[in-house]
Amino acid sequence: MEHQADRECLVQEQDALRAQRLAEFQSLAFDASDLAEEVERRPSGLPIRNCRLPQCYRDDPPAVLIPIPTPIVVEELESSYTGELNNHAPADDINMEPTDSDTGNFSSAHSPPYVCTQPDGNDLFRQYQGCYPSYDPENSTILEHLCDGPTFQRSQDSDIHLAKPRTSYFAPFLNATVWRLMGWFYNGSTQKSLDDLNHLVHDVILAEDFDCKDLHNFSAHRETRRLDEAPQDPSSSFFASDGWHTTSIPIRLPCEKVKQLEATAPEFWVEGLHYRKITDIVRSAFEEPAAQTFHTVPYKLFWQPDKTRTPERVITEVYTSDAMLREHERVRNSPNVPGCNLETVIAAIMLWSDSTHLASFGNAALWPIYLFLGNQSKYVRAKPTSFAAHHLAYIPKACIYYSLYML
Repeated sequence: MEHQADRECLVQEQDALRAQRLAEFQSLAFDASDLAEEVERRPSGLPIRNCRLPQCYRDDPPAVLIPIPTPIVVEELESSYTGELNNHAPADDINMEPTDSDTGNFSSAHSPPYVCTQPDGNDLFRQYQGCYPSYDPENSTILEHLCDGPTFQRSQDSDIHLAKPRTSYFAPFLNATVWRLMGWFYNGSTQKSLDDLNHLVHDVILAEDFDCKDLHNFSAHRETRRLDEAPQDPSSSFFASDGWHTTSIPIRLPCEKVKQLEATAPEFWVEGLHYRKITDIVRSAFEEPAAQTFHTVPYKLFWQPDKTRTPERVITEVYTSDAMLREHERVRNSPNVPGCNLETVIAAIMLWSDSTHLASFGNAALWPIYLFLGNQSKYVRAKPTSFAAHHLAYIPKACIYYSLYML
């Protein structure tokens, strides 16, 4: 009996303590004068909370950067964080000078001033060396340029960064009607589906530049032959700037378990290597409408959620890395070409290579080399509709043992 009485007394004390803590919580959280309506509660008395997904499952859209304002020149200070931050702008005492030993010929004593942008919705701001760039692709960037979804409402300016196509965009065909029809034939699946039929109607027949009169004397055999002969036609505007070349490459093949110099090893020639010149690819890439999304001037990106904290460096793109900042300074400090007053920029080249199967059945495959430009944001570069990949070369498959046996 005594144990039961003690247990009941302990339960009463715990209930009283729980009720006291609940009352204190309610007085601290819900007795504020700015709460005009009653908070909905659970049967236990606690408020009903809005359930949210964990942070690892949330996909927040990227914040659109604020357009660059009138430049505000900020004199260079020490790299260490020694003073209080400005209450109206991001911290301006961040050293833009590279910190490692590979700093080139430029000195911090004669470094130009720095300018900072206003922070965006994620408390990120940019810092440029010297002055703001003459062109900023972020000024015309909207949410549809960075991400896409089936529930997004597309605005009229969603494709504002894409310029109008050239008058000869349908080369090597004679008109846009045949170009659209042949594009539907080659880009569609081998077994036509209802989606392919919708594509034929909406994207080909109902296109503004589609004219039925251009199909009066249409011949599929003639148009396919025209497409096959276009690479060998020097007057074709489609292949004039991005010409492909074919060459052979020698490879030294040292014999197994034989000690010999590489220069004296047997030489094997790989035939049929198709490639394009890197300078031609870069030139054509900067002439495309997608060049409007290129960042020609690198910058440093910082995150500062609180004005009383030191800004943290953030590296998310190639044009925010120290490597591109150093190369940009080297190019700017190098002597100008006589008679040229144009702005010098860096083309950040990124190369990838991987084998690709060409058919669902069989062993038909290619080994292409792709070229991407790091001046373009990864949000735009990763979209298949951006056509950011440029074909640099195609590596042939060689049968070495058979060739050596034949030798």
